[in-house]
Amino acid sequence: MIFVRSLIFNFLFIFTTLLLGIIFFPLILSEKASVRLSSIWARLTIFYLKIICKINIDYKGYEKFGKENNIFAVRHESALDTILFLDYFTDAKYVMKSELKIIPIYGWFAVRCGHIVINRMGGANTLREMLGKIEKKLLMNNKLIIFPHGTRIESGSKQSIQSGIFAIYKYTNASIIPVYVSSGREWDINGFIKRPGNIEVLFYYPIRGGLKKKEFIKKLESKINP
Repeated sequence: MIFVRSLIFNFLFIFTTLLLGIIFFPLILSEKASVRLSSIWARLTIFYLKIICKINIDYKGYEKFGKENNIFAVRHESALDTILFLDYFTDAKYVMKSELKIIPIYGWFAVRCGHIVINRMGGANTLREMLGKIEKKLLMNNKLIIFPHGTRIESGSKQSIQSGIFAIYKYTNASIIPVYVSSGREWDINGFIKRPGNIEVLFYYPIRGGLKKKEFIKKLESKINP
């Protein structure tokens, strides 16, 4: 039954992506329209998960924070994590690897929506460019979604956080909100199988500015590593 539900969901997910991408392709000329369409796509995806795959998503904790907290360090277990916040926030911008740009439709819309695309092999120049883009997005009051592990990790596993998140923390002197997303069991890391269950999106209290690197990394890992 899980296989059949996954098959139906994947068909609808791909069909909807292609349909919206083809029909509204001219709208990628407009960032505002692209952002709106991406939000609708994300909402439909979450609706399909709930109705077909019996997957519910429960957001907890964000209502406790002020609107000035705009950088979110998110545990990344599945592709779903790249979709969730397009629905939850109206102004979310992901920091994403440049390889995603070449994905038809998804990559085109991601770039047009203003997400921050980085070359992970670019070294110091890429880091400076990324920090400059992040500063601009924060001035525009966007919500920045960052995956500090740098890649998807298996559900329940621990992995060291990469140093890029500390560079952002130090450069912006802004608070970082750790977010634990438990999506890997329900949305298989390989993408096809979708298992029924509840996905929790837990927002923890912000890590305030001023910490040393070791202390910051330790504090962040204690929240987004189980």
